[in-house]
Amino acid sequence: MWSWFLRRKTSEFTIPTERTEYPHGLFVITEAGFFLIREKSRLRVASDRAMVSWSAPIVQSTEAAVKHLPVLGKIGFRDGTLVQDFSNKKTYLISKNRKRLITSPDVIRRLGLNEELTVVASLDEVNLHEDGEVLS
Repeated sequence: MWSWFLRRKTSEFTIPTERTEYPHGLFVITEAGFFLIREKSRLRVASDRAMVSWSAPIVQSTEAAVKHLPVLGKIGFRDGTLVQDFSNKKTYLISKNRKRLITSPDVIRRLGLNEELTVVASLDEVNLHEDGEVLS
């Protein structure tokens, strides 16, 4: 899925293989996956689908360049993402890092959300987010 990104090369950029201090909030991809950089750590992005929800630029790196940053957890979908659980077809809106069950299609229309942008995800991906208030 991400081969288009990995093929992108410029003559001015060399993928770092030595310790690199990336700024807080930057996303990097290494041979181990996607990560969100924090000040003295990094968070693993749960899946390719979760990464797409962030719509963020991604910097290519290596594990050697970021091994000094411990992985302290995982992140799921960006706030504002509509997610459908593949196992039960329930749809949620991610808000404040919680999944909010949508019990009526009227909620989607009332909030002006684009249902076509709904991400179909696994139960494990959806369950990265704790339950929030139901939207009805």
